[in-house]
Amino acid sequence: MGREVRRVPLDFDWPQNKVWEGFLTPDRLHEDRCPNCTRGYTAAAEWLQVLASRMDMLGSDIADQKRGRPLHPWLAQDSYPPNDAQYQVVRPSEDILDLLAGLTGEGKERLLNPLRGGDGYRIARKIVEAAGLDPKAWGVCPACNGHGSIEKYEGQRAEAEAWEPSDPPEGEGWQLWETVSEGSPISPVFGSADGLAGWMSDPARGDRWVPQDVAAKFIDDGWAPSFVGTPATGLVSGVEWVGHHTTE
Repeated sequence: MGREVRRVPLDFDWPQNKVWEGFLTPDRLHEDRCPNCTRGYTAAAEWLQVLASRMDMLGSDIADQKRGRPLHPWLAQDSYPPNDAQYQVVRPSEDILDLLAGLTGEGKERLLNPLRGGDGYRIARKIVEAAGLDPKAWGVCPACNGHGSIEKYEGQRAEAEAWEPSDPPEGEGWQLWETVSEGSPISPVFGSADGLAGWMSDPARGDRWVPQDVAAKFIDDGWAPSFVGTPATGLVSGVEWVGHHTTE
């Protein structure tokens, strides 16, 4: 994602820095928020996920203890014994890893990996299964059937799923677009590639201008990332990198 050149009609007048309407789902396809939930789950299921995430953090604390790191504040506020001045907070013992390994199906070695992803979802699912319940059905909001939103009219969801974005019209003009968001124009429309290159290399643009040859190379390539970092150049803009990369 970064910058790209688009060929648009010479009279294309879509506002700069405004996402092109064809890239955005039309308002008519946005459903109403569910009045009973936020993510498609019942309050009981949301609470279970919080507790399961805390259990997962107990396993992570074993690794933190080995690394000399303090107890996570979320665990400290729920600590055992109660967080009282007359008690010293007791951190989890290593046998928590045996329990979590059984709940997640993962080896204890992975649970000690500080770079691992969270396992709260799998822990919650295992608890639901242990209760003899269907994890695909229990905890699903009955008002929206797990979608987190409700159709304004019958068939709206199917219509939204079938919707596809559309590009701006093509033409003879040259224009610079950003692709960090869904995509919006960030320059006027020019009648030639040289015109766009001249605008990009105009010192009046402040710290956003680039040399003429770099602008020309960028337009020839058609795109560049927002920023690139290398040991040789450090963090530079993608357009600057295009010029630097091609002159080595």
